[in-house]
Amino acid sequence: MEINLQKEEFSYAYLRAVVTVAGCICERTTTPLDQLGVDLIITRLKSPQLQKFPILYPKIKV
Repeated sequence: MEINLQKEEFSYAYLRAVVTVAGCICERTTTPLDQLGVDLIITRLKSPQLQKFPILYPKIKV
């Protein structure tokens, strides 16, 4: 595996771990969203305490 691909996969794994500990979920996007600069979708599951739940669209840099 090429070094840049390893770095990218490590970045995804690290962010997924941090997001999970924070009680949120993380999902990789498909190619059309990736072409728009969106690599992941991070959100919190809907709960009774939240009327609106946050959705983040981060761009991963290697």
